[in-house]
Amino acid sequence: MGKASEHSVFAFSASSRWIPCPGSMAYPENTADGDDAGVYADEGTAAHKLAAILLKSKTNMVAEDWIGKVIKGGNREFEITEEFAGHVQTYVDDVKRRAIGGFLMVEQRVTLEGVEGFDESNYGTSDAIIAFSGVADGISDKIHGVVIDKVYGVVEDLKFGMGEKVYAWEQAKPDDPFTMTMYGDTPGDSQTVVPNYQLMMYALACLADIRLLIDDPKFIRIVINQPRIGNLSELDVPIAVLERFGLFAAKALYVATVAKTRGVEKTELMLSDYLNPGEKQCRWCRALARCPAAAKRVQEETSAGFDVIAEEPPVVPVDSKRIAKAMLAVPFVSDWCRAVMAEANRLVAAGIDVIGPDAKPYKFVEGKLGDRKWTDKTKAETALVGVLGPKAYKPQEILTAAGAAKVLDKKATKAQWNDVFVPLIGRDPGKPVLVLGSDPRPPFSGVADSDEFEEVAE
Repeated sequence: MGKASEHSVFAFSASSRWIPCPGSMAYPENTADGDDAGVYADEGTAAHKLAAILLKSKTNMVAEDWIGKVIKGGNREFEITEEFAGHVQTYVDDVKRRAIGGFLMVEQRVTLEGVEGFDESNYGTSDAIIAFSGVADGISDKIHGVVIDKVYGVVEDLKFGMGEKVYAWEQAKPDDPFTMTMYGDTPGDSQTVVPNYQLMMYALACLADIRLLIDDPKFIRIVINQPRIGNLSELDVPIAVLERFGLFAAKALYVATVAKTRGVEKTELMLSDYLNPGEKQCRWCRALARCPAAAKRVQEETSAGFDVIAEEPPVVPVDSKRIAKAMLAVPFVSDWCRAVMAEANRLVAAGIDVIGPDAKPYKFVEGKLGDRKWTDKTKAETALVGVLGPKAYKPQEILTAAGAAKVLDKKATKAQWNDVFVPLIGRDPGKPVLVLGSDPRPPFSGVADSDEFEEVAE
C-alpha cells in the first residue's frame, strides 16, 4: 500500500504490530516520523509511482517505455532497468485484468472517518481499488463453485520486496484473536484463517468509496501481488466479517491510543493490559530489544532466567510433543535475539557501557580479515608473469547459467535463451527444509543427513 506511514501515526502498514500489541505505540521508536526508510522501501516507492503512472495513463504506455529513465522513490533515485520494468508491468497487467468491466481507482486516498471508533486521522493511500456492479462482458465469478454476479470490490496491494512472502491470509492458530472462515470451490471445503490486517484496514477504509459506485457489495477481495517472486495471494472477505474486524481494530486503536498517552514507563507497569509479544507484532517493532514483555516471554519459552542462562543453558526437549511446542517459539526468540544484538551494537558504538558476564564492558575488536586481493593489479600481473609466465593466468571460464541469464534472458534474445540455453541448465535438488504440515508443497522424498537440512522456514 502507498503512503499511510508518511503521516498517519497509526499507519495501516503497521497494523500487524499495533492491533495485536497496542502497547507498542507507547514507545517513541514506533511513532517517530521522518527516518530514512532504507533503499528497499524507497525502491518499492519508485515501483508504486511507476505503476500508478501506467494505470492512470490514457495512452498505451507500458513499463518498457521507461527503461533507462530515472524515477525518484523516497530519498533515492532509481534507473528503470528491464527487470524492474517487467515486474511493474506484471502488477499493472493483473490490475487491468481484474478491472475489466469495473470501476478502477488508483492511488486513492481513503479514510476510516465514519467507521465506529475511527476518525479522519486514520487514513492511507490504496494502490488499486476496483468496484464491480453485476456481470460484465460475460465474465462471472464463483464462490463455493457457484457462479455469482460481480457485485463486490477488490483491494490490490503491490509488494515489490523479495525478502519475504506476504500473504492475504494465513492459517489460524488456536490463540489468534481474530479469525474468519475461508471457503473453497466445493461445499464443505473450508478452513479457519487470519486475514492480512493491513489489507483489512484498507478494505474497511475503501468500503465507503466502493459503496458510492455500486449498491450492496457482497464482499471485498483483498489481493497481495508480489511480482518479483511470483507471489499472488487473495482472500474474499464478506462485508459482515469486514465490519466485525472494524470493531476489533477499533478496540485495539483505543488501547493503543491510551498506551501512547501514558508513555513507556506507565505502560510497562501493566504488561498484560497493553503489551502482547508475538512473532508477527514483534518482527517490525523497533522497541523489541527493550520490551519487558518480550524478554519475559523469551525467558518463559526457554525456561531459563537471563541471570543464570550462561551457566545453565536451556535444555532442548527430546519428546515430539515438547519439541512441537518449542518450535512455535523459534521465530519469535530468533527475532528477539537479533534485536538484542543490534541494540547492544548501537549502545557500545555510542560509548555506553554494556557490562558482560566477565564484569567488563563489551568492546569492538577487529574481526576476521577480508579476502586477499591485489592492491595494484598491474604491478601484480607484471610480477606474476615474470615469475610464472603463462601460468600467471587462469584458464578462460564460460559464464555460469545465472550469469548467462542476466545477459540473454531479455526481450531481444528471450526466444533464443528459452530454445537453446534453458534445456542445457540443470539444478541440484533443494535441501529439505522443515515447515508446517499445512504448507502446500509436497513432502520431501529424497534422503538427507541432518547437517544438510536448511534452517527452519516460516
